[in-house]
Amino acid sequence: MSALLATYNRCPFDPAAGRLRDNPLTWALDSLRGQAGDALAEIVVVDDGSTDHTSAVLEQYQGTPGAPVRAYRLPAHRGAFAARNTAAQIARGRWLLFGDDDCVFGPHYAVGAAHVLHALQQIDPCVGAVMLPFYYRSVRPHETAAVGRIGRLDADRAEFATRFHTWPAEYGGDPPRLPGVAGVVAPLPVQLIGGTALIDADALRRAGGFVDMSAWTSSYADHLHLSADLTDTGAHLYHCPDPRLSAVHLKFGAIGRYRLDPMELDAPLPALDRPLRDLVDLAARPRSDTGCRVSDEAFHPEMIGSFFAFFAGRSLRGAATWALRIWRDFVEAGQVYTLAVSAAPPPQAARAQAWRDGLARGARSLVNGVRPGRPADVVQSLLDEACAAVGQAPIRNWS
Repeated sequence: MSALLATYNRCPFDPAAGRLRDNPLTWALDSLRGQAGDALAEIVVVDDGSTDHTSAVLEQYQGTPGAPVRAYRLPAHRGAFAARNTAAQIARGRWLLFGDDDCVFGPHYAVGAAHVLHALQQIDPCVGAVMLPFYYRSVRPHETAAVGRIGRLDADRAEFATRFHTWPAEYGGDPPRLPGVAGVVAPLPVQLIGGTALIDADALRRAGGFVDMSAWTSSYADHLHLSADLTDTGAHLYHCPDPRLSAVHLKFGAIGRYRLDPMELDAPLPALDRPLRDLVDLAARPRSDTGCRVSDEAFHPEMIGSFFAFFAGRSLRGAATWALRIWRDFVEAGQVYTLAVSAAPPPQAARAQAWRDGLARGARSLVNGVRPGRPADVVQSLLDEACAAVGQAPIRNWS
């Protein structure tokens, strides 16, 4: 199994100044190197044209004990999709363990993922990927969600839900478990996976890899595309909610509205030997030129437009449903779809403009490159329908 990290500007601190391990990339690397068992054969890191101290940080891992770190640098910043596809191409493992470069991975993240995928293959030969839980600046789940609302994706209804940070409500205190002494919590079938997943390399190749999301700095919809493409090729997707297989997602560069538990913040993290509070203090500062982070203001049209492009490529009905739902939820009600945004929603007039800008960008992306695409006249009709339904002037000159 190969662990894959796509990274961009996650090393703002100079190792020569004694701040090597204040860099988020080291949190991911050190916790991957501290994995239990021997399931992890290598760690592949693809630097997406970073302009900070990433190269100097990666040099610190060459020739040192632990799983070998193979570093590759793209000649220019292209986006997470390019770095992930490159990592998948050069990885030697038949199973690809993805993670975000600002995560701290639990000590059983790798071996647990391998155990679950192997067990699933015995009962479902079509299994292509297993999603693993992550918790926002936390080491355990603090919420429950119905099984049917975890990893949900339905293009015709424009429905999506991650909720990989939750505990399945139906599992209660005595969840079903896989056979064996490890007693790993039984996985559940899903339609959507995210950034912390073990993917069969052959399944990823059949799906065509990650879609070109270079039009979107946030890459917020990349796993919608990947999940749908995997499903289209016959791969079955699962999520294992066992907290022992989880990652702490630090969300570097976002202030956010995340729930913080003081008792967790003061507890030391395995493999790093420092409290979670240290990492949260470093992460919860606004930065836009790092990872796929964008400013709070830029997030709204990015999310609206990239999701519109995804749904329109899959289902015209779904795209129309999405445009109307986001108008009601965001423009009229001021609802924000992510905890990463800490600022209050902008005034309604600004929200309406973000809606228009997002749909225009989504239309442009849909016609000019993202797969699957649509003809310009079909997209214009879709925009006209959406604008008429909410009493907005038509969106023109978007191409």
